[in-house]
Amino acid sequence: MSIRSSRAGVEEEFFDPGDRLPAADPVTVAQAAAAEAVAAEQLALLNAAAADGVDGVDVPGSPAAEAAWADIVATLEADLLDPGRLGWAPEVLSSCLSQAGTALDVATGLEDGDLTRLMDEAVRDAVQEAGRLSTRTERLTYALAVQVHARGLHTGVGLSLVDWVRARCPFMSLQQGSALKQVVEAGTHHWGAPLDRAVREGRTSLARAGRVARVMLRLRRALDPDQAEAYAQIATGAACSTKISDADLGKVCTRLLTDLLDEDPDRGEDPDDRTGPEPARQALRCVTRTPLGEGMVRYTVDAPVEDAPMFDGILFGPLATPVPRPEGEKDSRDAGQRQYDAVKTVVSRGLANPGAPASSARASVILTVKADPRTGRPTGTAESATGGTWFTSTAAGRYACMGDLTPVVLGEMGEPLDLGRTQRLASPGQFKALLVRDKHCTYPGCTIPGTWCEVHHLIWWCRHGDTDIVLLVLLCPRHHTVVHTEDLMATVVGDVVTWHL
Repeated sequence: MSIRSSRAGVEEEFFDPGDRLPAADPVTVAQAAAAEAVAAEQLALLNAAAADGVDGVDVPGSPAAEAAWADIVATLEADLLDPGRLGWAPEVLSSCLSQAGTALDVATGLEDGDLTRLMDEAVRDAVQEAGRLSTRTERLTYALAVQVHARGLHTGVGLSLVDWVRARCPFMSLQQGSALKQVVEAGTHHWGAPLDRAVREGRTSLARAGRVARVMLRLRRALDPDQAEAYAQIATGAACSTKISDADLGKVCTRLLTDLLDEDPDRGEDPDDRTGPEPARQALRCVTRTPLGEGMVRYTVDAPVEDAPMFDGILFGPLATPVPRPEGEKDSRDAGQRQYDAVKTVVSRGLANPGAPASSARASVILTVKADPRTGRPTGTAESATGGTWFTSTAAGRYACMGDLTPVVLGEMGEPLDLGRTQRLASPGQFKALLVRDKHCTYPGCTIPGTWCEVHHLIWWCRHGDTDIVLLVLLCPRHHTVVHTEDLMATVVGDVVTWHL
């Protein structure tokens, strides 16, 4: 649309400021007539000014004419988007996202028959644009997550940042949520500013940035501020480089780790007198767990050199030596299998705590196997309390000789019926039964493991509630406080706990 202004019988065409503004709501006939009258009056004033040569606006294309129209456009945009002069209207974000969502719904609604009519160039362009949209969405999600973290929206409902975001983005994987959380946390440190900017500007993905953040959050305990900033700059630059693959980025992060260890930050200081970061070999100790696929899990231990003799004593000591078979044949296990069995033996001894009762019900291996109520014989497979690990009923029987194994008979809906020898007042047996039934904190959206939870009476003990399984649930300490503060109630049906919020 254009507007024409006449000067000395010559018409000049200008762009309509309305073309620069969002589409307005439908107007009535009366409103349209009033707008036409105002527009005619303004055009008359402009034409009169042009005829008189006011401030040089009579010269088409002159800087003065362009500035005049730019001022009109800026004024109109400011009045529309920011009536309160606050910078921009809060509604603009939700409006933009709504419009973008509508456009994406149209694009994703195209069927294969529609897409097959596209030329090759159009397909290439569409793929490229879809990738750009994905990056922009990721940038916005990160920026909003930073606000959630800064405002404590997740802690206000007793959830971690990962659980809070995933509750609103159900299709976000745990790995994606963890990367998001790590980058947000890194951004709260001085050395994380470059990484924060890189994600906001779309120069790297959240997955790559999360890898850098994870390494830096681990290394920072052994770095002084200047070192942390230098290391973060190197890692962030690698994450932003399109010439460095994901595998090579991992090598860069590993090199930072080895270089730090080679620097030997432990300068012979007395630990009690040290004011700087702790030695790298102590700061970097950790155990990581990585699923390898069906039926296997990898544990990786990074141990300080002074702790190595303890692990070496297990891996290369008597427990890991070959044991001849009764027939005199050689031990069929290879070195790796023998070392694994040695570690398992040490851990099993610690769990079983021979010669004394177990120190806590939480230090037990709990396997759940369904049993036939008529015969009491186990049927089907057994599941570990942590979930995801299955055993045959025969294998579960072998574990009964290793430590504290509690038999649990489950009803048709998975609820514990027969707990063996349990006691009132949240006995260890009842706690184990709750681990089987609830598995984790029962508060909606919380994934804190059951071993870190407390037992809550749905009918409070001070209100004469009984300590029965059907009236007990697991809650993490934070949500236990929330439930008591807000006097919340839940119902238990089978193995499902429903909170009435």
